[in-house]
Amino acid sequence: FKLSHLTWVWVLYLLSVILLLMNVAYKWDGARAAGLGAFAVAFVLHTGAVILRWYVSGRWPNSNMFEAVTTSVWFGAVLAIVLELLARKTAMRNLFALTAGVASGAALMSAHYLPQLDANIRNMMPVLHDIWLYIHTNVIIASYALIAMAAVTATLYLLGRFFGAPAAYARLGGTDAVMDLTGSGSGPGATTAAKKAAPLGEVLDGATLVLMELSFVLLWAGIVMGAIWADHSWGRPWGWDPKEVFALNTFLVFLILVHV
Repeated sequence: FKLSHLTWVWVLYLLSVILLLMNVAYKWDGARAAGLGAFAVAFVLHTGAVILRWYVSGRWPNSNMFEAVTTSVWFGAVLAIVLELLARKTAMRNLFALTAGVASGAALMSAHYLPQLDANIRNMMPVLHDIWLYIHTNVIIASYALIAMAAVTATLYLLGRFFGAPAAYARLGGTDAVMDLTGSGSGPGATTAAKKAAPLGEVLDGATLVLMELSFVLLWAGIVMGAIWADHSWGRPWGWDPKEVFALNTFLVFLILVHV
């Protein structure tokens, strides 16, 4: 909070977004290096904030809205780093750091400006002192971060279409799309992708699919584990709580998107 409610962290995340967008648009390697550097510094500061709050509160910070928002995008940044390493030789490189930068910047900015996100550290309800708090809750909030990241690449794709880009799309889903775009897959476009750069629309659609499929799996796992926790804590696996209902609604929407 001496850093003005994490202000410098989200400023650096948004700086990384600007630089990575320049690389995506203009293929400028210097912008990529600077963007990844700004993202790395922001992630280190973000990690330090999470660890400090963990130390001060004596528990992993995920038990109120402020902590859920700020910690979820930390998980998103971790997953983005993993995906960047996996996709570093594909046309999708930069996109995962870019999406995590947008999600993290927006979340930490909201933590600064929205009074509803109360940053005070309070005692937890006794019923929450359970191993499932560390399993179910972290899986769920990580899926939310991935959903936010998928929204970024999907929005970029729609903006491209709005301004006249052709209706390019990933021929294969998820990790298959990564293989296809690097030319090492067995899909119909593998050889073509190896010979020439894939259209930006195809790359954006492929990155959206990767993020959507990961969030789909994590969201389903989180819902199931939440039902187990609810049965353990309250004696019933489902109670039509708004959080349960909207987690399920989101899952059903993704069920359609992923399979259609």
